[in-house]
Amino acid sequence: MNINQLTYFIELVRHRSFSRAAAQLHISQPALSLQIQKLEEEYSYQLIDRTRKPLSLTSEGELFYEKALTIVQLVDDLNQLGLDMDEQAEGKLRVGIIPTLSPYLVPLFIDALNEKYPRLFLEITEVNTEDIITRLTFNELDLGILSTPVIAKNIGFVPLFYERFYLYVSDRHSLFAEEKISQDQLQTEELWYLREGNCFQNQVNSICQIPDRKETELSFRYISYSIESIKRIVENQGGMTFLPELATINIPEVYEDMVKEIGEPTPIREISAAYLKSTGLKRIAQLLLEVISENIPTRMKQKPVIKPLDTKLKIG
Repeated sequence: MNINQLTYFIELVRHRSFSRAAAQLHISQPALSLQIQKLEEEYSYQLIDRTRKPLSLTSEGELFYEKALTIVQLVDDLNQLGLDMDEQAEGKLRVGIIPTLSPYLVPLFIDALNEKYPRLFLEITEVNTEDIITRLTFNELDLGILSTPVIAKNIGFVPLFYERFYLYVSDRHSLFAEEKISQDQLQTEELWYLREGNCFQNQVNSICQIPDRKETELSFRYISYSIESIKRIVENQGGMTFLPELATINIPEVYEDMVKEIGEPTPIREISAAYLKSTGLKRIAQLLLEVISENIPTRMKQKPVIKPLDTKLKIG
């Protein structure tokens, strides 16, 4: 057995197809099949149930996969050990951030990070919560930044800060004149909202139950993954939407009056860093989190008295 064989096996499990896994690995399908067969012969049990489509693991294969994944992750971590021990932080850090956070969080810290650690290359991908967990598991990300709580196997979480929710209300809406809007005033039929891997929408539903409406009852339907797109809809079409706190920081002065506080209890979401428990939180990831913390408003780092909104996500 060698580390390449374990990597091949992990890719096969991920894609559940010899042809797709081989293409991802840039090898031929027969070569991949031969390496998996050698693993099975060495350990004297079948790993893959080839009679099913898509391919599935045998009970032995399930156990082998968990161990193989841990080994490959630890080997990769060993390769990074020299970089982690270097006092001058350098190397590549792959970070996934949810779309409702990334455009507002990254500008707060990126200049400070580049100035403090010029030899650190940061690769940021906007990706939803479920994909962050999957990519951490398959060692395609080193760190995730997302809204919690989330239940996920072998994933650790470090709370970073807490965002209040606000309303963004059109100047043509009947509630525009209000400085603060209570939750029982919300009119869900005039509410625009996001689809973001269930997480953001689940939290909005914790604030107010959005009814399922037949498409025939709607004159216009707009489903988006972008807060900025939803804001433009409110500005031009009317209605209102929810905004997380960081999304309110750089709103142009002409639209500032559209931002409304929500009455007590003010809904809050928790933002956390996610990492793979088996490899731990890498040193360069810790340095990034320190820079983020230094550039977040102090009040947002204080744990609130009320419980943050539940994401209702259980992954894996």
